[in-house]
Amino acid sequence: MKKLIALALAGAMLCALPVCAAPSPSAAVVAKSSSGSSEQQSAAVTLEESAAAVGKTVGEYTNNAVVDVPGLTEATPLGQGGHVIINGAPSNVVFFLTKPSAAVVASAKSQAAALGGKVLNVVGTTSQVVGKFGTAQVNFYAKGVKAGQLIKVYQLVNGQWVELTVAEIREDHVVVNMTSHGTLAFIEMPAAQ
Repeated sequence: MKKLIALALAGAMLCALPVCAAPSPSAAVVAKSSSGSSEQQSAAVTLEESAAAVGKTVGEYTNNAVVDVPGLTEATPLGQGGHVIINGAPSNVVFFLTKPSAAVVASAKSQAAALGGKVLNVVGTTSQVVGKFGTAQVNFYAKGVKAGQLIKVYQLVNGQWVELTVAEIREDHVVVNMTSHGTLAFIEMPAAQ
């Protein structure tokens, strides 16, 4: 009896399933869809405009990175991916990176020369979520940095470069302790002899 009911239900489901086929799209429809909708194109233009407004490439803008710096021919790509520790507590806060002016880069190069070092990159920081804080431990992605490399970080405060505490240097990362947003210079120092 159970087999008869199962066969009857299977037959009913088979008959109830409609057989449909979508019509093939025309060449015009395919060409239109491959070029993207006008909304997608306007979003791309908006992204390009947003990046240009802050002096970044689209790649720098979308990755929160600074790769090319005015007045610095070989900049170490620098990024910040969030998870800043604010006042000792882990967070999802991102410190957005901005590009410095050529004059600020020249000042950072002078500071590095006075220390006997080399500027790796110069960036500004800002955040839409946290404007002021007591302390922030910020993990910066620094492409090519090696564990054990001697890197000092200076912040431009009232026209003077003030050394910040570097909490950690590991493969492709420099972790810096900060007490305010501002312009930072990452300076590679010669290895201790």
